[in-house]
Amino acid sequence: MDNLVDHLRQRGRGMLGTWVKIPALETVELLGHAGFEFVVVDMEHAPHALDRAYELVFAAQAMGMAALVRLPDHAGSAIQPLLDGGADGLLVPRVTDLDVARALTRRMVFSPRGERGLGLTSRAGKWGLGSIPDYVARGDSQCLRMVQLEDWATLEATADFAALEDVNGIFIGHGDLFLSSGKPPGNPDVQALTARMLEATRSAGVFSGVAAGSPAEARAYLDMGFSLVMVSNDTTLFARAAAEAVRATLEG
Repeated sequence: MDNLVDHLRQRGRGMLGTWVKIPALETVELLGHAGFEFVVVDMEHAPHALDRAYELVFAAQAMGMAALVRLPDHAGSAIQPLLDGGADGLLVPRVTDLDVARALTRRMVFSPRGERGLGLTSRAGKWGLGSIPDYVARGDSQCLRMVQLEDWATLEATADFAALEDVNGIFIGHGDLFLSSGKPPGNPDVQALTARMLEATRSAGVFSGVAAGSPAEARAYLDMGFSLVMVSNDTTLFARAAAEAVRATLEG
């Protein structure tokens, strides 16, 4: 997929993806064969070193999937190498502050508007064979810069985050929202908050993201109009399939 942002704008339905937590190229290849449209390499909750994340991005894109990366923290040191490694976008976890969102997404945009430096001899620059205008255009207009809002008060302020100049996507984190509020995704209050968050992204013209635990939940989010919907993750998909194989064999 050459251009994730334009692809999202042109299609009438959101894309289906999953988290990548297993540091194996073969697993990413299997996800591509299974039909997933994108993956998010998870550096926050999985043991991916920078070089392995880089390789997983390459593997996903080789299978025709878009490849995003969730940053491990707010330090920002991985932003430049991941984008120059060809990632289609980055997710910033656990954002609660407008200044943090502004500062980190600014580092994803080239100077003079932002703080990203020129690295044409990288994979994103086709190892120096590409042109500077194409390299800069891909970085500035074709890169997904998504912040994850994961507590109640921050999600109520979705419109403020969506209005930031360099933010072009908002992801709702139902897992941490549950930890802080005690309310699961199916709770009516959470469903209403999710709908308000989604409407705020639509009004601002930015993309929306959400993770689901089941196919039925993922389909509901697609029907709601989310841009990026993730169902489960590679570890859980494997674990459940393995457990079911054992159960079906031993219990009949």
